[in-house]
Amino acid sequence: MGNHIHKAWRKEKGIREPPYLPLEILLDIFSRADPVTLVRCAAASKLLHHHITDPSFRRRLRDHAAEGFVPDLLVGMFFHHADEGRHFAPLPRPSAKLALSLAAANGGDGSFGSYTFKPVASRAGLVVLRRNRVRPDATSVLDLCVGNPVTGRYAFLPPAAVFGYSHVLLAGDEDDGTDTDDRSSSFRLLLLGGAHTQTFSSRTGGWGPVSKPFASLDLPDGSEIARCSAVVLRGVVAHWLYRVGDGPSSQGYGVVAVDASTGVAAAVEIPRHCLRRRRREVKQELLLARSAEGRLALLVAESLGIAMWTLSDADGGGSASWARRLVVDRTRILGSVKLHCHPLGCVDTELEWFGEASGTVLFQVNGAGILLLNLHTGEISQFSQGGMINRSLRCCPYEMDLVSVLAAMKSF
Repeated sequence: MGNHIHKAWRKEKGIREPPYLPLEILLDIFSRADPVTLVRCAAASKLLHHHITDPSFRRRLRDHAAEGFVPDLLVGMFFHHADEGRHFAPLPRPSAKLALSLAAANGGDGSFGSYTFKPVASRAGLVVLRRNRVRPDATSVLDLCVGNPVTGRYAFLPPAAVFGYSHVLLAGDEDDGTDTDDRSSSFRLLLLGGAHTQTFSSRTGGWGPVSKPFASLDLPDGSEIARCSAVVLRGVVAHWLYRVGDGPSSQGYGVVAVDASTGVAAAVEIPRHCLRRRRREVKQELLLARSAEGRLALLVAESLGIAMWTLSDADGGGSASWARRLVVDRTRILGSVKLHCHPLGCVDTELEWFGEASGTVLFQVNGAGILLLNLHTGEISQFSQGGMINRSLRCCPYEMDLVSVLAAMKSF
């Protein structure tokens, strides 16, 4: 009744009615909105809440997220200190306040106080926690835990046969024809240790067989994984940076990849001309990433800034090539933050982490501290100030999974 009176009043006053937008168009707009706006829309009415939390809309969200970067999905960082334990430091943005409970994980055996779980990896709203403990018989045990800080639910994994140093989350278990939209409780975890890999499936609750995927590759002698962090493309293909040689003068780099669904491995060499602009020629100046289009990329801390080399597909049966673009120059980096020394002393840059969902690069600059660079917006922010580069930094940035946030929303 009130709505009809309101319409009659508007007509009497000569106020035109706003144009009507079909629900399908509204949902398409909502699927491209930032996380805070989307959650507010879902809370605006029962009708919008019903459609926004529907599995079909959540599938649309995942499709759009795969097309590019959403900067607001990065909400903060886990830090671990030997004296203070694990804590979460949120970013000063509205999305960091979205239902992040960050429930503490414990081993269920009374040993949490002695053997603290450390955050070692995160992806698609999930976090991998790890602890090393020693049994009474002096044997070492690796405990792993995967959890969703939004829902506060954690799963403790059975022991793995591979003592991994690289942990790769593949959110959303392998497709077996069932609905897997609530991926906050469905995942795969790929462990890499030496030349061995092993994958845990939350659907089966166990580890798969140990494999040596790189054995089929003709890698140069002396090849080894250079960075523990991996980049995942197409949801299932993990990529690591590897290097050849012991000294800087003999170092070459490449990328190895493993498809977690098929076990097939591949390798691609990084041409030396991609690396020649570096200042110190150390592995911390290199970091794998992906472009907004989903292509494999290499970030390089060069003397004059941070560059991005993107791998193109092979054309007409030819070999693939790397294309360079300068993401940000050093002058703009130093001009965007507060420095603790003269700009001439801020020469060393080390790349720490890349966020596949937000497109954010975390890096350290001597004399500036911990900085964030977003590849989508070009924005540079200073997460913390500092003098010398902290090479004992133990942090795990956390990107929120918007689908799990919507799935956790209560009904009206």
